[in-house]
Amino acid sequence: MQWYPGFYQLTHDFSALPFHYSELCQSIKVTTSLAGSYCRLKLTNRYGRQNLIFDKVTLADNPEFKNSHQIYCHHQEQIVIPRGQFLFTDPVLMPIHAGQSLYIQMEAAQPQTYADFASTYHPGITNATISRGISITPSFNNHWHSRKGWFSLESLEVQTDRPVFQIEIMGDSLVESGMVTEPLMQYFNRQFPNRLVWYQTGIAGNQLMIDAPVEEPLYETFGISLLHRHKLQKINSNLTLAIIGTNDLILPYYSRLVAEQNVTPQQLALGFQRLRYQCRLNKSKLLTTTIAPLRMFDTANLQPSEEIIDRQRQLLNHFLLQQPGVVDGGTLLTDHDNGQLRSQYDFGDHLHWSPAGGRQIAKLFIPLIQHEIDEKSR
Repeated sequence: MQWYPGFYQLTHDFSALPFHYSELCQSIKVTTSLAGSYCRLKLTNRYGRQNLIFDKVTLADNPEFKNSHQIYCHHQEQIVIPRGQFLFTDPVLMPIHAGQSLYIQMEAAQPQTYADFASTYHPGITNATISRGISITPSFNNHWHSRKGWFSLESLEVQTDRPVFQIEIMGDSLVESGMVTEPLMQYFNRQFPNRLVWYQTGIAGNQLMIDAPVEEPLYETFGISLLHRHKLQKINSNLTLAIIGTNDLILPYYSRLVAEQNVTPQQLALGFQRLRYQCRLNKSKLLTTTIAPLRMFDTANLQPSEEIIDRQRQLLNHFLLQQPGVVDGGTLLTDHDNGQLRSQYDFGDHLHWSPAGGRQIAKLFIPLIQHEIDEKSR
């Protein structure tokens, strides 16, 4: 028997913009792709500057937390996550099935600062809500326009003796938002129940080539470059999906430090080749997509900087389409009357994707993923 994540979403570094609460009660809905009789949680405090204490952690199969299971660590009810570390809780006997939603509640009764952060927008697979007090269980928001964040919970692991196919979905906010991952996981949880593990490692603001600039605290949350963190991480996936590159194009027009590094479309193309090579070294195949149209400013007409970005985007897409494992999501989401995102695929900011847009990208990836799963099964 081995432990695999039935749910996994990377917690990343918000120490530049930490969250302070006198008390905290957070509830997180996760959906497991694996079935089993035992599960455990992975809790993180990699980026905090003090130990974190959770006085009570519970797990249930319903959002009201009726008949919930108490979670312990080393047989202790109060769970202490040491600064700079992560831990696994004690196993819980709780039969679960693939595709099932589970609910985790974490309470902290003392003032603390939280820096390990994760979030989503799409409420289908994952949802979360936070209260500043422990006396009232917060309710979930099911509107996809609102951000749903949580702290220190990275995965729910399930014990299984079955072989699994592991997929990492990495990138920027287009991954973190859940708009693509939700339809992919829903589809494959139905088609291949109890066979897939999904690692969601998107970070808002992340770039392919350059580490986060340090001009502003918000920029620091964008994380080290995807190439850098992919090389450092220890996820052994059979297949890697990457949705990345948008921030490499637009951040030079916001950040002086990024602009000074002057990454060209040709260098970005080489970056994608390097990412493919790194995946191959890890015995994983890379799938990615061309970059969709984007806007920087909410004006009627394209600004000169936006026209430059769009030319760079099209140059990069031309290269990507000559590579294996690339779907043309950029063309699919484009309104060819004006060259911008189709309105039904637009989150509303002319940059991110709506659930409808995410579904379109997922549909492009599905046959390629299916092929890789079938090849692995032979």
